[in-house]
Amino acid sequence: MKAEVLYGPDDVRYEEVEEPSCPTDGIKVKVIGCGICGSDLRTYGGGSKNSILPAISGHEIVAEVIESHYPRFPAGTRLSIAPVIVCGECWYCKNGIQNLCDNIRMIGTAEGIAGGFAEYIAFPKEIIDNGCFNAIPNDIDPIDTVIAETASSVLCAQINTNIVMDDLVVVIGAGTIGCLHSEIAKIRGVKEVIIVEMNQDKAELARSQGFDNVVTMSSSDPKLKELVLEKTDGKGADVVISACPAGQAQADAVDLARKRGKVILFGGIHPSSAKLLDTNAIHYKEIMVYGASAYSPEINRKALNLVLNRQLDSKKFITHKYELKDLAQGFADMRAGKMIKGVIIP
Repeated sequence: MKAEVLYGPDDVRYEEVEEPSCPTDGIKVKVIGCGICGSDLRTYGGGSKNSILPAISGHEIVAEVIESHYPRFPAGTRLSIAPVIVCGECWYCKNGIQNLCDNIRMIGTAEGIAGGFAEYIAFPKEIIDNGCFNAIPNDIDPIDTVIAETASSVLCAQINTNIVMDDLVVVIGAGTIGCLHSEIAKIRGVKEVIIVEMNQDKAELARSQGFDNVVTMSSSDPKLKELVLEKTDGKGADVVISACPAGQAQADAVDLARKRGKVILFGGIHPSSAKLLDTNAIHYKEIMVYGASAYSPEINRKALNLVLNRQLDSKKFITHKYELKDLAQGFADMRAGKMIKGVIIP
């Protein structure tokens, strides 16, 4: 079969690899589509210390079962497959915090489990039982469900921080994550969301896709703080979400939050770009700072249902589609800020 194999930083090769066999207790699937994620780009650029190379990446997967020894998913079933595999046995799993599982594994993150930048994948029963595998109804375009994986992380963060209808939310970054935070916050009924994007082209792309709440400026721009204070009678934002991989954005998020406001640090940044947060502001303003990482299988099902029920319109997010052989171009376009969400279609 054909696959895109990652060998090292900026070195992904479209080549022939051995086609997997169906496990005796599992399934073999044909990939319909696989989203390109910001974490894929970081891994491609050499930013993942957990990479086991060479590897087949790709973790936002939609596929059709073509061979099955797993009764729940017979041949012909179309599946939304998210990468999270939990153990179900550690303290976190047993206490309902599966996204922080001590033994969590990920499909297609260059950690040894082949992903969706290929024509076929095989999964044993153990991975299916403990992972995020959900059937897609026949009346749904399967490509639309690619967005459910990223939406799962966003939804998990907003549930954990209890974003509510009276909140004014500021989202820093108009990429996939930022736009999803905006849409899901609106679904949750918040008062208003402002997306802040300093890249003019990226801001215009988001507007062209229907996101009419994007302001083009840096998160450090004094005019942004003036805007937020004006909208909140001088208090500051109820919730600020740093949805871009920049230490400065994280620092700015603390500055924009009101007293007892909430800051969500969403997405990892390279240690070299990390900035010290203003811990005095956190202390004196009693700001609550939250990390956000992954999601449970239950939250993944909830996020997928937002797509299946058409509460979340995937077409607002999917701006680019590529053939499998053009993955490197997809990475280049993402790096240049030309897309919200790109999808590889083998």
